[in-house]
Amino acid sequence: MTKGFIAVALGLSMGLLASSLGAQGQSQGRGRSSGGTGGTTTPQATVSATVVFRSGDVAVFRDYFVAHKITAQPLPPGIAKNLARGKPLPPGIAKKVVPAGLIALGPKLDRDTTLSIFGDVVVAMKGGVVIDILGGVFKH
Repeated sequence: MTKGFIAVALGLSMGLLASSLGAQGQSQGRGRSSGGTGGTTTPQATVSATVVFRSGDVAVFRDYFVAHKITAQPLPPGIAKNLARGKPLPPGIAKKVVPAGLIALGPKLDRDTTLSIFGDVVVAMKGGVVIDILGGVFKH
């Protein structure tokens, strides 16, 4: 379940990134180019990755969840299907944030980075975009 959810979340974030980059002046390849040389030009895109979670964070999160009796709750089937199709999560599910006590123990975050619990993974989001995923934090 964790690997599948991580794959869906990464696919969703990469799909959003690709659609925003792909919508910038891309045509179907017909017609003349707007360049003066008659050749084709390739758009320049800058992609950056942010790593929020450290290698020791899995143990810190797992210990906190065990001590405070926080358990993973899977996504409802309809929402999981919509997420797999690339649709966004409803606002109520997106607002399941990590407890403040755990944020103090976890990685240092920017002011606009939030940690949320989705199913059985912890997701770091910045501006509504997934920037890092931490799996394996709930004991099974």
